[in-house]
Amino acid sequence: MKRTLLVLTLLTVPLAAQEQRIVAGPNGEQKAEAAPKQSGPLDQQKVFILKYADPDSMRALLGVFGASLHPSSGMHALAVSAPPATMQAIEDAIGRLDVPSAAPKNLDFTVDLLVGTDAENPVSGSIPKDLESVVAQLKGAFPFKNYRQLDVLTLRTRAGKQARTESSGGVVQLKPGPLAVRSEFRVDSASLGADGTTVHLDGLRCDVQIPQNLTLMTDVDIKEGQKVVLGRMGMNEQQALFVVVTVKVVQ
Repeated sequence: MKRTLLVLTLLTVPLAAQEQRIVAGPNGEQKAEAAPKQSGPLDQQKVFILKYADPDSMRALLGVFGASLHPSSGMHALAVSAPPATMQAIEDAIGRLDVPSAAPKNLDFTVDLLVGTDAENPVSGSIPKDLESVVAQLKGAFPFKNYRQLDVLTLRTRAGKQARTESSGGVVQLKPGPLAVRSEFRVDSASLGADGTTVHLDGLRCDVQIPQNLTLMTDVDIKEGQKVVLGRMGMNEQQALFVVVTVKVVQ
């Protein structure tokens, strides 16, 4: 029995030593102090494959949990490193958020460039039927003799993303003669409103070179399907350029 007690006692000494550390006192004496214990569970790592939600948008939303989040738009996935309790909260949140209604919508843009001119015989370019009502409004506000379509640009992007397109079509009549036109249209961010029909455009910019550079910059809300005249850019005293934008929300 004595041998057994001795063995048990010797075995407990190293364990007790692991829980203490020797520190120097104020007068140089040494004393034992309990070593700090590690607290908290180790982080877990998981990769969530998202069916509908955008990985970048999901990362921004789940950032409130303070976890390590790494989205991959190409693989439509979100890698997460977090303690078990936080991981469970994130998993529950993803389950509620990654639903069909959360899928970003596609936005189709149509940008019509119209020229108002006092010339009796403008360079060819008729007005499409769907723009006749827009031209009628322009004639009431700007008394140019003729209006024509200079160019049309189209592009598709997803809500929350940037968009850009350009075109080298169109001709304007300037001295000493007709000149080709280069146009560029872009937005920094296109987001869909809570009503599902209003599109908010941040950092919209339209550049037209004819050969001087005409620039229009604005932020604007556009109702789906509505044709909006964003503004007028002066070419000269006899001509002006108008930018008309239409947005369609599609799946």
